[in-house]
Amino acid sequence: MRPDELYEKAEELRASSRFKEALEIYEKALSLLNSRKTQGREDPFGRLEINKRVGDCYRMVGDFFRAENAYLEALKVAEKLKDELEIADCKLGLGLAQRGLGKLKEAERNFMEALTIYEEYDDPEGEAFCLWALGGLYRVQGELKKTKETFKDALFIYEQLEDLKGQGYCHCGLGGTTRVMGEYELSFKHYSKANSLFSEINDIFGMAYSFCGIGNAYRMKGKFKEAFENFKKATDLYAQIGDKVSYAWTVWAEGNAYKMINELEEARKKLEKALTLFSETKDIRGLILTKLTLGEIEKLKGNTERALQFLKDAEELLDEKPYKLEKCHLKLYRWLFLNGREEELQNLKNQYQKLGSKILSTKPKLPFNLP
Repeated sequence: MRPDELYEKAEELRASSRFKEALEIYEKALSLLNSRKTQGREDPFGRLEINKRVGDCYRMVGDFFRAENAYLEALKVAEKLKDELEIADCKLGLGLAQRGLGKLKEAERNFMEALTIYEEYDDPEGEAFCLWALGGLYRVQGELKKTKETFKDALFIYEQLEDLKGQGYCHCGLGGTTRVMGEYELSFKHYSKANSLFSEINDIFGMAYSFCGIGNAYRMKGKFKEAFENFKKATDLYAQIGDKVSYAWTVWAEGNAYKMINELEEARKKLEKALTLFSETKDIRGLILTKLTLGEIEKLKGNTERALQFLKDAEELLDEKPYKLEKCHLKLYRWLFLNGREEELQNLKNQYQKLGSKILSTKPKLPFNLP
């Protein structure tokens, strides 16, 4: 088959969330194009498009290292062609991969450079996608108020464009943000809206994403039966897609839910599984939050020394990382484990409120349902 025929076949697979299968075909097409390049039959636009798609697929299955490399290759071609909008697309993809790798400064720089180009060329679709990406970045940094406003800005544009997929991802972003802000009913509404949109367009990845979010909203509302049902739907779809990172986050949520109903051994098994997956994918935030919850399980079992060791491990991972919300969580768990003073709790409550979170609106106690 010709490279363009392979590309079309891969596009069909990518559109149906069959990212691993699509990758195999994109790679074949890219190999053919690279061999033609050595023969003096260069097709820079073909290499550019396929490298972008390869980056997209690796990103969707959680392989951010390979995604970053693919976007960098695409960016080289785009810069050689001096195509500003293609440069913006590559920088946006590159920023998404870097966000997944924890390279937040680099990610923000690429997002802002891409956003400037999209605004200059009056590209609302690119602008909306870039704002959505920035919202996710601010969420990772713990800037919740800024996150919420940025997702809303992106959603407004997607609604003007009547882009259901974009709207769905913005509602998921808002669902996650409002959950960690302590607005659990609003979180449920956003995720439910997203699930409805994704079901309408049969977006498998989006459906998995929103099922996990609905499960988390139910978890925070104390409806654990419904939470487990939705987590199961999410893990089944993530396993089908091959997204190890999102699968790990869902398993982490399951572990927290089991902890809340005092099934500590089942919780430990789930969290150990999540820890292994986060280690394999080098997801630092995932490792931090999992260690905090494993520490809580040890504390609930009466093993304070082991519990504090998990906190120490999490603190080492947090060192110099810009994860403001996770730093608050670490302080909260230390306060819970060591029966801290009231003034310490008030100071911590102020820190959460500054970020935009209401999770300490009532006095915390163990077990603590971490959003």
